[in-house]
This record gives sequence, C-alpha cells and structure tokens, in this order.
Amino acid sequence: MAAALSAGALCASGAGAQPALPSVAEAVRLVREHRTNGYVTVAQTLAYAARERPDSFRLAEIRAEHRPGEGFARVRVCYWLRPPGTPVLPSCGIGFVVTTNPPHVEPEERFAGLGRDLQDGRQAFLRGLDREVALRTDPGTRTLRAVLDPYDLYDDR
Repeated sequence: MAAALSAGALCASGAGAQPALPSVAEAVRLVREHRTNGYVTVAQTLAYAARERPDSFRLAEIRAEHRPGEGFARVRVCYWLRPPGTPVLPSCGIGFVVTTNPPHVEPEERFAGLGRDLQDGRQAFLRGLDREVALRTDPGTRTLRAVLDPYDLYDDR
C-alpha cells in the first residue's frame, strides 16, 4: 500500500502529469474548507445543521480513504440522522473526491442525495435532512418515493 501511495504521490511535470494524492489530514481539510454553492464552507454548513436540528442530526466524523490505483482520495462525511427518540447508527452517505495537484474537491454524487443538498447550501441541506427524516419515519412513503423518483420531472430538492 505504501508503494502505491508513494507512486501516486509523485507528480510529473508536463501534459502527462498525474494528480498528487493528498494526505489524510490534507484531504479532510480541503473538504472542510470547500465552498459550496451557498458561499459557505462544508464545515459551516454541517455546524449550522447541527445547531438547527439538534434532535435529528449530528456530525460523527469526516474521514479520508485511499483506494489502491486511484489518483485521488475519497472523503466521507459520517453523521447520525434519526427521527427524535429512535436509536440509529452513524451513516457515511455524503462523499467527496479530492486531489491536491491542483487542489480540487467535488461531490461524489453531484445530482442525488444529501451530498447534492450539502453542495447547494445551508437551507437546501436542512430541507434534505428533513426529507430524509420524514422518509425514515414512514416506510410506505420511502417505498413509493423509490419507485417514482426516476420519473420525477420536477425534482423538489
């Protein structure tokens, strides 16, 4: 694994340059400082959501991982999301892809889920959290939503 990391971290100059792998701390820092479309950082958006929805949302951790053979790191945002009064395990459903040469952060799933809502700003993220909590409380709605989502021309997120 160390050989794969050191080979990926080498950066040749010129047109055939490969992006350098960020360290774990650097990848997490780049995601925390990434400015969303709402002109605030990811860290500020997560802190705002934790303040606004203290009973249903809490940040667990932000962690980075390297997969062998990839020239980038994946950063996962792990959180607790639950209807008030129910126990739940943390979920790591929001992901980012990170490179350092040049420094670039991009949501893993740009057009779906809470990652898109986080990228769209604080209010969009709160609406996404509320929608996910509502889906977790009513399994019938969750099943219906899963069937109808591919045909939704007017996505309300």
